[in-house]
Amino acid sequence: MHYVERGAEPWNSSLAAAWLDYELRAWVLPRLPARRPLAACNVGIGVGLWDDWLGHVLGTGGSLVSVDRDPSICRVFAHRQRRERHPHPARVLCGDIVDGVLGALRFDVITIVGSTLREADDPRVRGMLHGALADGGCMLSAEVGTGAVPESTPGVEVRVFDEMWIRLERAG
Repeated sequence: MHYVERGAEPWNSSLAAAWLDYELRAWVLPRLPARRPLAACNVGIGVGLWDDWLGHVLGTGGSLVSVDRDPSICRVFAHRQRRERHPHPARVLCGDIVDGVLGALRFDVITIVGSTLREADDPRVRGMLHGALADGGCMLSAEVGTGAVPESTPGVEVRVFDEMWIRLERAG
């Protein structure tokens, strides 16, 4: 019932969250691969707003796989996209990256936004996601909160906004 309760969560309806969401989208959009169509994966559905936006960006011909390990979040998100008749709905996979939920799938864009990396608390996640990137693809990770600090790596773009950082890595 995460979708139904999202208005009760002060952060999701705050001005700071709206501003950070705008900054994230504005920064990410010009950095996505120019080729179309794109295959994308978002890990950690949360309330699903990022997935909704990403589906619109990918548009007709693009594909989005949204992954979460919480069955109720997956169920509600898929139901909401059907009910709202999202024109570019995600294919929802319920499972854990570390358990191999992506299988042999490969993506041009992988995003992991919000608290997902921190909640996963498993150093294998980033490596497994890199393994799911297609040649020339990119992985975007972003986190919000006190103590959220991006790893510094040569050749990786990092942007910091208030309490949010965004990190963009490109596959070889």
